Amino acid sequence: MKLKTLEITGFKSFAERTKIEFMPGITGVVGPNGSGKSNIIEAIRWVMGEQSAKGLRGDKMADVIFGGTTQRAPLNRAEVSITFDNTDHYLHSDYSEITITRRLYRNGDSNYQINGVNVRLKDVHELFMDSGLGRESFSIISQGRVESIFSEKPVERRSIIEDVAGVYKYKQNKDKAKKELVDVHDNLTRVADILYELQGRVEPLAQESAKAQDYISTKASYDKLDQSRIVLELLDWYQEKESLATKITDNQANYDQQKKLVRDKNEAIEQLRQQQIALNQEQQTTQADLLNHIQQVEQLTGKQNLQVERHKNRAETTKDLQERLAISTERLANIDKAYEQCLHELSVQKAEYKHYQEVIKEATETHPRTKLNGLDSDIEQKRQALIETMQALTSAKNEKNYLAQESERSDAESLRLNKRAAQLKQRLAELTAQVDEKKHLATESEQALQEAQQSFEKAKQTGQKLEQQRHDARETWFTKMAQEQRLTTRLQSLQHVAENYDGYYQGVKNLMKAQNNFSGIQGVVANLITVQEQHKIAIETALGAALQHVVVTNEQVAKKAITYLAQHRLGRVTFLPQSTIKGRHLSDYQLATLSDIDGVVGVAKDLVTTDAEYQNIVANLLGTTVIVTDMNAAIFIAKQLQHRVRLVTLDGQVMNAGGSMTGGANRQHGNGLLSQKTEIDKLTHQEKELHQEVLTLELQVKQIDQSLESATTTFNDYQQQVLTLNEQAQTQRANLQLAQANLEQLNKEQTALQYDYHLAADQQDKQTMVAENEQAIVDLTDKQQRLQQQLDDALAEQTHLQSEISQADQQLSDDKSALSKAEALLSSLQVREKDLLAQKNAEQKQIADFKQQLEDFTQDEDDVKQRLVEQINSHQEKKQAAEQRLANIQAELQRVESTQTDLNDDLNTIQDTLNDAMTTVSQLNGRLGELKSLINNNEHVLETTYDTSFEFAKSELLNLDITTIRTKLKLLKQGLAEIGHVNIHAIEEYQDVKERYDFLTRQQNDLIAAKDNLQETMSEMDTEVATRFKTTFDAIAEQFSKIFVKMFGGGRASLVLTDPDNLLTSGIDIQAQPPGKKFQQMSLLSGGEKALTAISLLFAILAVRPVPFAILDETEAALDEANVDRFANYLHEVNQRTQFIVITHRKGTMTHADVLYGVTMQEPGVSKMVSVNLTDLDETLIEN
Repeated sequence: MKLKTLEITGFKSFAERTKIEFMPGITGVVGPNGSGKSNIIEAIRWVMGEQSAKGLRGDKMADVIFGGTTQRAPLNRAEVSITFDNTDHYLHSDYSEITITRRLYRNGDSNYQINGVNVRLKDVHELFMDSGLGRESFSIISQGRVESIFSEKPVERRSIIEDVAGVYKYKQNKDKAKKELVDVHDNLTRVADILYELQGRVEPLAQESAKAQDYISTKASYDKLDQSRIVLELLDWYQEKESLATKITDNQANYDQQKKLVRDKNEAIEQLRQQQIALNQEQQTTQADLLNHIQQVEQLTGKQNLQVERHKNRAETTKDLQERLAISTERLANIDKAYEQCLHELSVQKAEYKHYQEVIKEATETHPRTKLNGLDSDIEQKRQALIETMQALTSAKNEKNYLAQESERSDAESLRLNKRAAQLKQRLAELTAQVDEKKHLATESEQALQEAQQSFEKAKQTGQKLEQQRHDARETWFTKMAQEQRLTTRLQSLQHVAENYDGYYQGVKNLMKAQNNFSGIQGVVANLITVQEQHKIAIETALGAALQHVVVTNEQVAKKAITYLAQHRLGRVTFLPQSTIKGRHLSDYQLATLSDIDGVVGVAKDLVTTDAEYQNIVANLLGTTVIVTDMNAAIFIAKQLQHRVRLVTLDGQVMNAGGSMTGGANRQHGNGLLSQKTEIDKLTHQEKELHQEVLTLELQVKQIDQSLESATTTFNDYQQQVLTLNEQAQTQRANLQLAQANLEQLNKEQTALQYDYHLAADQQDKQTMVAENEQAIVDLTDKQQRLQQQLDDALAEQTHLQSEISQADQQLSDDKSALSKAEALLSSLQVREKDLLAQKNAEQKQIADFKQQLEDFTQDEDDVKQRLVEQINSHQEKKQAAEQRLANIQAELQRVESTQTDLNDDLNTIQDTLNDAMTTVSQLNGRLGELKSLINNNEHVLETTYDTSFEFAKSELLNLDITTIRTKLKLLKQGLAEIGHVNIHAIEEYQDVKERYDFLTRQQNDLIAAKDNLQETMSEMDTEVATRFKTTFDAIAEQFSKIFVKMFGGGRASLVLTDPDNLLTSGIDIQAQPPGKKFQQMSLLSGGEKALTAISLLFAILAVRPVPFAILDETEAALDEANVDRFANYLHEVNQRTQFIVITHRKGTMTHADVLYGVTMQEPGVSKMVSVNLTDLDETLIEN
């Protein structure tokens, strides 16, 4: 191997790129002082890995960069490359040529390269290891190195031999083994401490684990039985539910049947009412016939009385009768014609009326009546009043005509009729008042019924809404209670663990259980601090075992506690006396550095909350620990702080001071002491909130139950009220219809009375009656117009309401309006037909009377009298027949009313049965709701508590009856109570602790084995170092004796071990006897003798351990000329196996150089090289 080239750029005074090529043999470098010769040697040392700025004659490493001159600017980079010919693979590399490059920038960046590939400084050092080359090896010898040989102590001088012997790697391995042995010893101590603590926990945890397993087994049996109990109860409830559904169906059918009976009874009552109306109408007709016969009898009687008077003036009367007969005959013809026209119009109007009745009937059947019923009733009343007024008006008009014809009525008849009219008027007023009262009562009943129905529906909706609210509230309540139970169980378990200090070292646990025996024990660190959730893992990791340190007030308390633990062999505890523990803090520089770096969460002590009295404790434990975000941040921050601060990441990875790192996965974070304390605080808070929610929900359920009970009562009240009011409304409607029928009959009777009154009125009073009649016609006309307007207004309101409902209602309204008009016209035509018929009958009767009177005039008075008697008798018989028929009708009416009363009684009985059926259905539905709630709640328990479904639990049903299951459940519950409180986590904790104990036991054995191996390795290293050192020392001592004689031209010298029995530490003395002097220590030699002796030793080393090249920096400066020649001659002798680069001022050395480089400073502060190949120059001189 040879040194080929050296390239320097920007290194110290070499501002420009300078390349030096080294030839085999001796290369000399000369130049005046300060020209930069030594910078070449320093460049070689620097590129080979020199790290000491002082060793390069600088204060800091950046000083090696060219600093500039008055004419040149400073450079920003220094770069040196050295190239070796490694054809013989002297260096352990596959490359035949190796170039090492080192660069340094002013910003502090630097890098190394080997053959253009970036490498580490360590790689460069390893390349030269045990090669005899390197920045501090004996291959680079300066004048200071020569001086150090004779100025060093014997022990320091042994490093020269060790370097040649190549024992550094063995010593390095021994040092490494020694450090590992220290680590092993520390680990053994820690493992022994941990094993001691774990040993005290294994047995109690084993007992707790067995207890927990027993509890789990018993609880599993209990849960299995409880599931079966729930399933059996659910099956019973399902069966009862089906039975209830059947009962509800049956009772609902009964309810529907009773409802149908109610409807049938109402229809029967309605039929009786219609029959009653028909009987009333027949009664009215019969009463009219009876009245007619009475009137005929009275008239005939009157005629008998008038017969005498008429006989007195027969001639005049005959003429008058003939004239009146002619007038009556003519009037009868007119009446016949009008009567035929009226019959035709009546037939047409009846067909139209029937058509509208069918249309309305169809519309009514297909479209239910709503709120217009009241208005329809009012319209019907107004229409009836209008019809009655029209009838009265028609009657008044007929009466007017009749008065014009019947002017011969007697005063006696007028008085009787006046009396009867007064009676009818009074009765009419009474009946009108009764109709108004009953109409008012019917309206009030309808309104009350409608309001009650609305209240009933609202109460029903309110009950349904409250039922749903109760169901939802109970669901939420049960869910929250289950959550509270699970949370309370978990909290109690954790509190028990905390109270018993489970998870703590045995010593801590025993001490804290006995802390009442001591005053001054403040508590364990874990219980004295509070940490936020996001910092929990980091703080747990940072504190480690310190979480279980016990804080005490002073040393005396700690001493007393330690004595107690030792006497009772209860374990070991680390105490933190408040009186002596001082806080530790980062320096201001470190804090300032951290403040400018991203990724810093904070100093650990600042992330912990504690009482003021414990601040020093926390600062002592965490004051110099910094919490960072992640591992990348930790690595960067550690470099910035030069690995002097402990860093912990949020996920628990650690960068220790000094550079070591601890990390990986830790599944125990979730069960740490801080996690346990945090979880207890969290669960306590959650339990309070959840308990408050449960109480609130319970109160809410009770309030809803109360509201539901009240709503149910209100619902039942309204239901009964609707039934009662419905009956009242039906009764009021029937009473109103009966009163209206009576009033109508009375109006007809009044009309008939008025007719009779006009027939019987005296001729002298006709004018007055005509005037009154005309006034009545005017009044009735006004009343008709007023009633018509009221009817039109009511119909308009009806039309307006119907238009708001639907088009169908509009059509129905139109049809009803048409029906009303047709009915009014039909009624008017019927009245007119009756009036015309009455007029026709009257005229016919009058004509017959006139003819009869004329005949009477020609007959005998006895015949007339006889005929009148017969006529009177005939009417008396008819009167009696009418009275009998009227009695029969009244009897039938009484029977109908009795039947109606019986039907109403039956209806009330059926209604009671209907109410009972409704109550039964309601009760069954209530029980059904309870069953559904029970089923839902227990299925919810299966899902939430046991995490299973009803179907799956049913498939796993135990073959036991419910009584046996309940008995077993009671026994198991007692068994669980006897087991008492258990720590479920003890099973896992025991497995973990046992696993850890076994693992640490194996680790302890492995560490002991590793300790033995390391000690054996160190012993082997010592043997190898001693052997190599002794062999090398003997070889160098032998060469040194020979070379000394050659360099001094005589004399003798030797190397002596100061402690031959201890080759690992023995120093080396140099004894020399120059020619002509006695044998003495090196310190007694002259300066030149010392230098030449040291050079002889260096040459001896090179003889024993040749190196490819050696660099001598003014090594011979202290020699005289004769010794310089000997020095140069020796170089010349050995330059075949070693390449020499010599920096020198001595001419004798220069003359032996093969290549000579001159270093100059043509420009101040900037070195330049000039080379001369002296071998070529000598050959040229010889040729010349």
